[in-house]
Amino acid sequence: MPRNSHLTFCPNHRFRLSVSPHCRFGTIPCLLVLMTLLCAAPKSFAVAPGPATVPFHFVRGFAVVVPVTVNGHGPYDFMLDTGSTVTTVDRELGRELALETKGQGTFMTLTEQAPAPLAIAEQVVLGPLAEQNVVVMIRDLSGLHQLCPTARGVLGQNSLNHADFMLDYKHKLIEFDMDGELARSLGGHHVPLRREAIGNNEQYANLSVHGSVNDNGQREMDFMLDSGSASLVLFAGIESSGTGYQESFVADTEGRHLPAGVRDLQLVLDGKSHEVPTHVLTMKGAGPKIGGLLPTSIFDRIYISNRGGFAMFDPKQKKPAPLKGAIAELPPQSAPHGGGF
Repeated sequence: MPRNSHLTFCPNHRFRLSVSPHCRFGTIPCLLVLMTLLCAAPKSFAVAPGPATVPFHFVRGFAVVVPVTVNGHGPYDFMLDTGSTVTTVDRELGRELALETKGQGTFMTLTEQAPAPLAIAEQVVLGPLAEQNVVVMIRDLSGLHQLCPTARGVLGQNSLNHADFMLDYKHKLIEFDMDGELARSLGGHHVPLRREAIGNNEQYANLSVHGSVNDNGQREMDFMLDSGSASLVLFAGIESSGTGYQESFVADTEGRHLPAGVRDLQLVLDGKSHEVPTHVLTMKGAGPKIGGLLPTSIFDRIYISNRGGFAMFDPKQKKPAPLKGAIAELPPQSAPHGGGF
């Protein structure tokens, strides 16, 4: 059963949260969030009686949309976004669930910042993963609705802190690894992940991985592991415009645009080279150590271990993994309409 928690809010404690750019050739939403939040929010983790394998909708070739239950209601379509530090629900769903405001945060887009209420969801469930007392932001998600009209929220990293799972883009499945058996069945290098804590609070963090890009010389940097980004993104440091370079732009959720150069760059990760289209922004990243955003969708499969602090990129199956439960059913999804994403 979910437990209620007592929250203490610290008005002067500020830390960054990010919802990463959905970078494509065309209109691209991009959101950076700056938030004033609590000093402490007691949380607990439990294994729900749900299936270990959950199918997802694959929207626009990069967005992972999963069935999420909030406070026993749903399931609702949420976008899984490892690049978002906090879980977000749209305003209408917040009203439907009667989520009580517990504090005030500030979300900051590329061009502005605005206040947004914070609440506590007693329980957030995806498959066998059940997080209790989850801090959620309630705000307008019209930009996300243009991408996926059925989406009701964003499942951020604070709902995934205890999860080890594999995103299988080829088969459109998420397989949760509750006992480590899935990891043992996979062959691949354990690439270290570093938690980029927000305000020295490990409860709020993003995952980053070390790699490099080749562009007239090798440049090493840390990338935020981001399931919500459609392409590789670099923040400043590389010439983003000039003769022969395609020009594009990124747009925040308010529809405001910033120019970006598009380059084909060589990404080197775990000793392997990938030539990928890259959006280059002349701005600072979501954190002082983050040089870019690494979209998980450029891999066929990726295993992410939040508990073990590592990832496996395109791991091979050494032996059949046990089927630990039935496959979940997705709620019906209406056909996308409108939008410029």
